[in-house]
Amino acid sequence: MVIGKKTSCDRCGSCCMQGGPALHGRDLALVQAGALACEQLVTIRKGELAYQPLCDSPEPVAGEFLKIQGQGGSWCCMFYDEAAGACVIYEQRPMACGLLDCTAPEPLLAITGKDLLTRFDCIDVDDPLLPLVHQHEEEHPCPDMVVVAQKLQTKDSRPVMLEELGVQVNADLDFRHKIAELRQLSVAAEMFYFGRPLFQLLLPLGVRIEKYPEGLRLL
Repeated sequence: MVIGKKTSCDRCGSCCMQGGPALHGRDLALVQAGALACEQLVTIRKGELAYQPLCDSPEPVAGEFLKIQGQGGSWCCMFYDEAAGACVIYEQRPMACGLLDCTAPEPLLAITGKDLLTRFDCIDVDDPLLPLVHQHEEEHPCPDMVVVAQKLQTKDSRPVMLEELGVQVNADLDFRHKIAELRQLSVAAEMFYFGRPLFQLLLPLGVRIEKYPEGLRLL
């Protein structure tokens, strides 16, 4: 036996604090039963950068999926009670949480990227917001963040890229603000229906945001 090697979970909470799980098809039952509300979920759209299980760096998302929202401005799972070192929905936790074991990651890795739950699995066909979700996705898709990152790192292409992104960021926000006002959407509901606004996706790439009366400016 290798001295110091972990053989069981020590309830350190690292997995929970690094982010809530991606939801899979089996987790739809939790949503339908009300154990997970849509307002507690965030849509990660195709093209975003996200951390895969047990990875140290973010990678582009190949397809949309849902995650449990974070807490305190971080990705720490909203259901993790740090003081108690426990999950407050343990008995009704998502499938990935039940499989996660840092000493034996194979079961979790086996389902990574497979049978992922999306917002379209959870939105009723007669939900009046559904056509608006499709419209937003068509008019304001998430850009290829790898390409964006590369152009932001290149001195010659950076000014043009920032200008293009500025137009996209403000158009995305205008759409969201109109729908939120019209439908009285909370920020949490917006994150489920439309995902995170583009300007938030750019912050990890070193983009700074300044607010002006006419909109946001990217630096």
